[in-house]
Order: sequence, then structure tokens, then C-alpha cells
Amino acid sequence: MAAALGAMPATDLEALDSVQLMRRFDTKYVVPESWLPALYEVMAPHAHVLEVNGHRNSAYENLYFEFPDDRFLQDHLRGKARRMKVRERHYCSNGMTFLEVKERLPGGRTVKERMRRSSDPNSPLSAEELSFLHQHLDLAEALEPRLQGTFERATLVDFTRKERVTVDRGLQVALSGSPLAPFLANLAVIEVKQPRPDRYSPVQQWLRSQNDRRGLVGRMTRMSKYTVGRMVCDPDITGRAYLATYRRLMEASSWAGDLQA
Repeated sequence: MAAALGAMPATDLEALDSVQLMRRFDTKYVVPESWLPALYEVMAPHAHVLEVNGHRNSAYENLYFEFPDDRFLQDHLRGKARRMKVRERHYCSNGMTFLEVKERLPGGRTVKERMRRSSDPNSPLSAEELSFLHQHLDLAEALEPRLQGTFERATLVDFTRKERVTVDRGLQVALSGSPLAPFLANLAVIEVKQPRPDRYSPVQQWLRSQNDRRGLVGRMTRMSKYTVGRMVCDPDITGRAYLATYRRLMEASSWAGDLQA
């Protein structure tokens, strides 16, 4: 896997600014980690891989904020067309931390806005940060840390198509303040980020060509790492709109583990 990713041409954060895609359309897939070398080989003629301080797989740390009544989670579980997440994201590769508001709009478009945190990760929100949040939601001062998670990400950039493909693996999750534990083991989460929907990008055509797809593996799926993580940490959470997806993800994780054995 490392050899296939290492063979791709590299790009840097400065060049990535031209494909920020803070307003975009996202399409998600889950695949066994064993598929990734072939995926990188297919993408090599079309994309560059982001390299930061010599690393092509970068560690990310997320801290999700929530209201006491779990408003964000309930919106996801009910399948609301307009829903939101608030999180802190720490980039271990360069030490930067951002406070982010990510909103999915009716029609499938995603809008993300963020500000750089000047304080240490996991520190209380400052007055300036609360002011930023108040631009997007009411009662921001009621938000509290709810879920933490980590993963490793490879970012592939197709500058011609203005498209980014992120590949997340090694996911771990826990309720805020609890020890982290793996989830979606043996699976990678692929997210295709585009300025407009286009199902004919090289990565999507390659995924559709895989004969050993089963269940949701290799197929477009609506999933949120936050929502799945919450359901992993609290088995009493139920949501009719999301429960089937959750169960199929658990089945896919088990199947991918059999492939690794």
C-alpha cells in the first residue's frame, strides 16, 4: 500500500489551495483496505497526493461538539435534508487546529467554514470562536464536547477536474474523555469531493468496475463518521433512517476482516 501511494506524484498545501472546495458535493464509499493499492495505481495518472512534512498519510484528530439534547445527532438519524456538524480538527502533520462548521444543504451540497484556533486543541472555546459559531447557529455557548476520533488520511488531488479524493483508514472513536477504540476495522472510507456532481471521475468508474462489490462495499453510501461513531459508542441509540446503514457497515467490516485473514 505504501509503495503504491509513494509512486504517485506529490503536491503541497499551497497548491491544494486551488482546490479547497469549501462548497462542494460529497460522495462517500467504504472499501476493504486491501483494495487501496489498486485504487492508488488507477489514480496515479490523474492525481497528485498531498505530502506534508514528508508524510503522505497524515494523522487527524477530531473533537465533535453537540447540544445537550443531541440536536445534530438526531437530525442525522432522522435523515433531515439540512443538517450540521461542529467540530475541532487538529492536523498532526503540521500542528494546525481549526474550528469548523460543516452544513449539508437540501440537494446534497456541503458548505464548510472554519477558523484557525490559536489555543491548544481541546481547550475551551474563546469569545472569538463563539462569535464565529453564532454566525451559523443559535445558543453556541451551550455546545459541549461529545465525541473524539482519530484516523489517517491520504488526500489525492485531480487538478484538471478540480476534484479531491480523501482516503481515511485506521479510524478510532470514543465519547469525549474516554479511551479510543477502533471502529470500521479493516475498512477505508473514501470521499469524492467535487464542485458539481460527476459520477464519471476515474475513482468512481474504477469502483463501479469492481466485480467483488457486495452490500454497500464499493457503492455510494450516505454515512457520517460522527453518527456511526456515536452509534458504536452507545448501542442504545436507534434511528430508523440510519440503522440499516449502520448494520451493513458492521457486516462490511467483518467481511473485510475475512479478506485480511
